[in-house]
Amino acid sequence: MEVSPENVVKLKEKVVAGGKVVKGKMAFIICNMRKFKNADLKGQQIHNQREKESHTNPDIDRNRAHLNYDLLHDKRVDYKAMINEHIEKNVETKRAIRKDAVRCCSFMISASPEFFEKLSPESEREFFKSNLEFIQERYGKENVMYASVHKDETTPHMHVGLVPITKEKKLSAKQIFNKVEMKQLQEAIGKHNEKFGLQRGEPSDKKYLEIHKFKLEADKEKLKEVSLKKIEMEQAVDQISGRLDDLKKTAFEAQAVDQIEERVKEKGFLTKTVQLSREDFEQVKSLAKAGDVFRKDNNSLENELERERSRTNELSKENQRLKSENMSLKAEKRELELENRFLKRSINKFMDVFKEKKQEYMIIFGHLKATMLRKMNMKIKDHHFENQNELKGAQYFLDNEEKERQKKAPKKNRDREQDNGLEL
Repeated sequence: MEVSPENVVKLKEKVVAGGKVVKGKMAFIICNMRKFKNADLKGQQIHNQREKESHTNPDIDRNRAHLNYDLLHDKRVDYKAMINEHIEKNVETKRAIRKDAVRCCSFMISASPEFFEKLSPESEREFFKSNLEFIQERYGKENVMYASVHKDETTPHMHVGLVPITKEKKLSAKQIFNKVEMKQLQEAIGKHNEKFGLQRGEPSDKKYLEIHKFKLEADKEKLKEVSLKKIEMEQAVDQISGRLDDLKKTAFEAQAVDQIEERVKEKGFLTKTVQLSREDFEQVKSLAKAGDVFRKDNNSLENELERERSRTNELSKENQRLKSENMSLKAEKRELELENRFLKRSINKFMDVFKEKKQEYMIIFGHLKATMLRKMNMKIKDHHFENQNELKGAQYFLDNEEKERQKKAPKKNRDREQDNGLEL
């Protein structure tokens, strides 16, 4: 099959292995970062090490899970234990680390889908290894906990886990990854990957894409590619159909042979010859030669046309599948946004109610403190309480306690009892 080079160039720009561009389109380095607290580490471990089958990520192909690898570990590791042990050994602080502190900053590093199309496994591994070394050198090799490469999704990518420990031995993601550092990081990693034929993406006012957004963009690129291939196939089919029409035309012209005037001349006893004009003879001769060639070409083209129609049908199905996945991801994004708004409103409502009931809660809390102190056989003193509302709650407890004691005491003793009040 021959497809016009001019049409192919108009339809698709050619990209060679390793992301080096022949014409036009350039591949980009992709790097974003997410922050994880202590409660999030187990979920990140399950996702990175594929410990459970995911029902929320349709991009994961379980048949390719064996291709995944970690550049720092040969086997599965416990993220939570490993990261907390590192923090305990390397963070110097007089205060206990807050429960909601960011304990791991996870980078997702990848590139435009076309970058990986003709990249060998060795070159691909070298790309990820080089970017791991970039992160280690910039933020401390000892602070990098994992480097998990996923090849079982739409586009190969690497998750690099970093414990955000400052030079002063403090745990502070906010101090390390401020706005200035995030901007400088994007510029630095873009420059680092120029050797792979990649360039940094155009600046944007949007924050770094989350994973599901990145996959949505990757699917859009794949959808465009499939659409281009489909157009190429349709053009090829049109070309083949055109050549079949030419063959039919030639066959029609061949019917003119039947209309050539014959002049039969007897020669000898049983021999007859047909006399043709030189022009008619040349036409018959040319058509006879062309007929055999066209018959073979016709069979070959019909087979090729059937194959191309089959490929076009498969591409149409793939196109439809990607559109469905695209719609699914958009629906999931809308659902997450709605859920996020609901949670924010719920938290704000709770805070409003809490402010209204704060004084009442403090009195109840003071009463509870006094109850516990009495059960522990300790004296109830004012320094046990932080404010006047708590003291008021403690006084309620003592008043009730005195009332109960008065009820149980003999009447002659009641007259001599006095209200001790709060013990000081």
